[in-house]
Amino acid sequence: MSAETSLPRRWRVRVTENCAGCGTCVMTAHRYFHLVDGYSQARNSEIEPDDAVIAAAELCPMTAIEVVDADTGAEVTPTP
Repeated sequence: MSAETSLPRRWRVRVTENCAGCGTCVMTAHRYFHLVDGYSQARNSEIEPDDAVIAAAELCPMTAIEVVDADTGAEVTPTP
Protein backbone atom coordinates (compact mmCIF):
# COMPACT_ATOMS: atom_id res chain seq x y z
CA MET A 1 0.00 0.00 0.00
CA SER A 2 1.44 3.39 -0.94
CA ALA A 3 1.50 6.29 1.52
CA GLU A 4 -0.91 8.23 -0.69
CA THR A 5 -3.66 5.61 -0.49
CA SER A 6 -3.52 5.63 3.32
CA LEU A 7 -4.30 9.35 3.56
CA PRO A 8 -7.91 10.49 3.83
CA ARG A 9 -9.33 11.62 0.51
CA ARG A 10 -11.92 13.95 2.03
CA TRP A 11 -12.27 15.68 5.37
CA ARG A 12 -15.38 16.81 7.19
CA VAL A 13 -14.88 20.15 8.91
CA ARG A 14 -17.07 21.61 11.64
CA VAL A 15 -16.78 24.61 13.95
CA THR A 16 -18.33 23.83 17.32
CA GLU A 17 -20.31 26.07 19.66
CA ASN A 18 -17.03 26.66 21.55
CA CYS A 19 -16.07 29.26 18.93
CA ALA A 20 -15.32 32.65 20.49
CA GLY A 21 -15.07 34.45 17.14
CA CYS A 22 -11.42 35.46 17.44
CA GLY A 23 -10.87 34.93 13.70
CA THR A 24 -7.60 33.01 13.95
CA CYS A 25 -8.96 30.31 11.65
CA VAL A 26 -10.02 32.91 9.07
CA MET A 27 -6.55 34.47 9.14
CA THR A 28 -4.90 31.05 8.89
CA ALA A 29 -7.20 29.36 6.36
CA HIS A 30 -9.53 31.97 4.84
CA ARG A 31 -10.27 29.62 1.97
CA TYR A 32 -12.03 27.28 4.41
CA PHE A 33 -13.44 29.52 7.16
CA HIS A 34 -15.35 32.79 7.41
CA LEU A 35 -17.03 34.79 10.15
CA VAL A 36 -20.82 34.94 10.24
CA ASP A 37 -22.46 37.09 12.92
CA GLY A 38 -19.13 37.23 14.76
CA TYR A 39 -18.46 33.48 14.81
CA SER A 40 -16.52 31.18 12.52
CA GLN A 41 -18.17 28.79 10.12
CA ALA A 42 -16.66 26.31 7.71
CA ARG A 43 -17.26 27.44 4.13
CA ASN A 44 -17.87 23.79 3.16
CA SER A 45 -18.63 20.83 5.37
CA GLU A 46 -16.47 18.51 3.24
CA ILE A 47 -13.11 19.46 1.76
CA GLU A 48 -9.97 18.08 0.18
CA PRO A 49 -7.21 17.65 2.80
CA ASP A 50 -5.16 20.82 3.31
CA ASP A 51 -2.50 21.58 5.91
CA ALA A 52 -3.96 25.09 6.36
CA VAL A 53 -7.06 23.54 7.97
CA ILE A 54 -4.91 21.55 10.40
CA ALA A 55 -2.99 24.72 11.26
CA ALA A 56 -6.24 26.59 11.88
CA ALA A 57 -7.52 23.80 14.14
CA GLU A 58 -4.26 23.67 16.09
CA LEU A 59 -4.15 27.47 16.51
CA CYS A 60 -7.77 27.82 17.60
CA PRO A 61 -7.63 28.99 21.24
CA MET A 62 -11.03 27.43 21.94
CA THR A 63 -10.31 24.11 20.16
CA ALA A 64 -13.56 24.71 18.29
CA ILE A 65 -12.54 23.17 14.95
CA GLU A 66 -13.19 19.48 14.35
CA VAL A 67 -11.67 17.71 11.35
CA VAL A 68 -12.46 14.08 10.61
CA ASP A 69 -11.89 11.65 7.77
CA ALA A 70 -15.12 11.78 5.73
CA ASP A 71 -14.97 8.05 4.96
CA THR A 72 -14.12 6.59 8.36
CA GLY A 73 -15.00 9.31 10.86
CA ALA A 74 -11.50 9.04 12.34
CA GLU A 75 -10.23 12.24 13.94
CA VAL A 76 -7.70 14.14 11.87
CA THR A 77 -7.26 16.73 14.62
CA PRO A 78 -7.74 16.20 18.32
CA THR A 79 -11.11 17.23 19.73
CA PRO A 80 -11.51 18.86 23.14
